[in-house]
Amino acid sequence: MTDEHEQLYASLNTEQTAIYNTVIDSVTTHKGGFYFVYGPGGTGKTFLYRAILSRLRSMGLIALAVASSGIASLLLPGGRTAHSRFAIPLELLHNSTCSIKQNTQLAHLLQEVWLIIWDEAPMMQKFAFETLDKTLRDILGFCSTTNRERAFGGMPILLGGDFRQILPVIPKGKREDVVQACINKSYLWKNCELFTLHRSMRVNEYTSTGVVDIERQRFNKWLLEIGDGIVPSKAKEGEDEPTWIEIPARFIIDSCGLPVDSIVNAVFPSFTERQGDDDFLCERAILTPRNVDADEINAYMFRQLRQTTKTYKSSDEICRASTDVLEQEQLYPSEFLNSLTFPGMPPHALDLKEGLPIMLLRNVNPSQGLCNGTRLNITDLGKFVIKARILTGSNRGDTALIPRITLSSTKSKWPFIMKRRQFPVKPCYAMTINKSQGQSLKVVGLYLPRPVFSHGQLYVALSRVTTPAGLKIVIVGDGNGGMTNHTRNIVYKETFNNLTTSEWRQ
Repeated sequence: MTDEHEQLYASLNTEQTAIYNTVIDSVTTHKGGFYFVYGPGGTGKTFLYRAILSRLRSMGLIALAVASSGIASLLLPGGRTAHSRFAIPLELLHNSTCSIKQNTQLAHLLQEVWLIIWDEAPMMQKFAFETLDKTLRDILGFCSTTNRERAFGGMPILLGGDFRQILPVIPKGKREDVVQACINKSYLWKNCELFTLHRSMRVNEYTSTGVVDIERQRFNKWLLEIGDGIVPSKAKEGEDEPTWIEIPARFIIDSCGLPVDSIVNAVFPSFTERQGDDDFLCERAILTPRNVDADEINAYMFRQLRQTTKTYKSSDEICRASTDVLEQEQLYPSEFLNSLTFPGMPPHALDLKEGLPIMLLRNVNPSQGLCNGTRLNITDLGKFVIKARILTGSNRGDTALIPRITLSSTKSKWPFIMKRRQFPVKPCYAMTINKSQGQSLKVVGLYLPRPVFSHGQLYVALSRVTTPAGLKIVIVGDGNGGMTNHTRNIVYKETFNNLTTSEWRQ
């Protein structure tokens, strides 16, 4: 661990070193503190977290690493999702608290923790952080009453993320609802010390000889301008603000014929020969704003796999506690339940093949890297279990066994909660932009039959790629008034109002 820390510390740049020193000093002197590392995707936030974690753990101190999404947690050593680590309720209110009682093992663990690192913080509602704040004040205040008056009970907290990326998802929420749900609108933010990282480490601006690569430098600048909403744009008739921007021609793929054919051939060339190559599959993906378009592409590529299809059918039933109807079996027979589909839930009839890349839809075993968003390659299809090889994260290459689990439809238009027992997976040649957040890919195909619909989606999609040459975009003209080189860029600029470093303590 010490050797790992020395290697990581030696590679920190000047900005990262300043943050590292401040956080380590806060921990070792018991000063506490609430810090936020603000920087675009690829500026080395995760690398900084790893350096801090390796330093503290090499000293024998306990530091917890969590993230707002499963895929982001896989990039952190010993990472977990914040919800699972701190027992944060799924339904968050202003007065919510974590489900942690005094004198339990988790409470004792938190009393021994020296630092909490929380990545991808902007995508989580502010109530999640306020819930943890109230819980830590209670648990740490049990040992010292003064901690009850300190933010997070005096526990040093390091948050990180980029407000240019996707913000908290508020079902049926309007623009102002989303903005007000952000962490920088919380009462905790007045205690926050803000740091900013500027230099992109994902798209390296230097060649192997140390010379500045002008094309990559311009690409990074263009990405930031898209994220900040300052790229020249125009408004379509009937729109209140200009949101339509022009995409440089070098990224646009000619979509003559079928658009799906065009994006698949650009991202997965020679797919027939390389469909079983893990390296080929894990370094590329097609991104699109909506699930229906991702499903269309996955179905298209599924048909090209040579292996035999195996269909798994689910067992569906209504949760009896969710309805007062005594004769619900007659009202909602199994055939009707089988026909229902819900976001984030596999279908009743799940078609799979060996060699098919899949994505987990639930946290199956976070300690083994099996989180919501983990990508795997199926190696064997059993009767009761799927055997697959992990393609992403620190557990890449490991073999995993995926069982059937019971999934519930928490929110839907139906007057009941449905329970579906099925494998929690779906094909993942293509995925939604929201699911891709936190990943870095060598080749990214952006498929836009319809434009993006929320803050940060376009920026997130474009910033997943590690080199400008790896970005391929198909814009379907019918979704954009006939133009195939313009698309919508939605940015809630009011989100950035209190993110100027000079407004906060240095």
